[in-house]
Amino acid sequence: MVALRLERDDLARRLAESRDEVARLTAELESARAAVAALEAESADSLSLFEGEVQPGDRLTGDGSDPRVLSLVLGATAVVAGMVTLLTLINGKLGSPFGIAMVLVTIGLAWGAVRTRVVPVEVSVVRGIVYVEQGESTHRFDLRKPGTPVEMVGRPGEAGWAVRFGRKGLDPFVIDGSMVDAEEFVRQLREYRPHL
Repeated sequence: MVALRLERDDLARRLAESRDEVARLTAELESARAAVAALEAESADSLSLFEGEVQPGDRLTGDGSDPRVLSLVLGATAVVAGMVTLLTLINGKLGSPFGIAMVLVTIGLAWGAVRTRVVPVEVSVVRGIVYVEQGESTHRFDLRKPGTPVEMVGRPGEAGWAVRFGRKGLDPFVIDGSMVDAEEFVRQLREYRPHL
């Protein structure tokens, strides 16, 4: 009987210790979750592959991704493939199936990097003239002239919103929400074209 009481007391003691351990671990888990949530909230405001550039929620993509990453990765891979191709040439194996494949891979990656390159678009409205700069090309649309065709599709903030500027003999130039702050841009346009 004494042995059973001792065993019961030992089990009760171990049960109490286990409960204390579970409570301690639960508190640590909640603390860790709170720390992770704080770190995620902090990093969501400043996480970017390119420091000081595209941030989550940036109007370039809207989802926080950086559209320049693909071009960067393809370009870096093309450089590595070019080095392998150069080594193949140095070793005199450029005419082999591997050498030909490496030349084609290098050219393909370089072509892909160029095709996926994101050229930033800068749009500004100065004294009734809309200036659009995209890489080497620039466009001007004079809102003060009634003959400049301007058409707005959708409402600012909607997914399909766009402003189309007609051009003689060319497709209209389209400005959408990825290029400008839609509401501010429309406010500036309405100073000269109230019907939009």
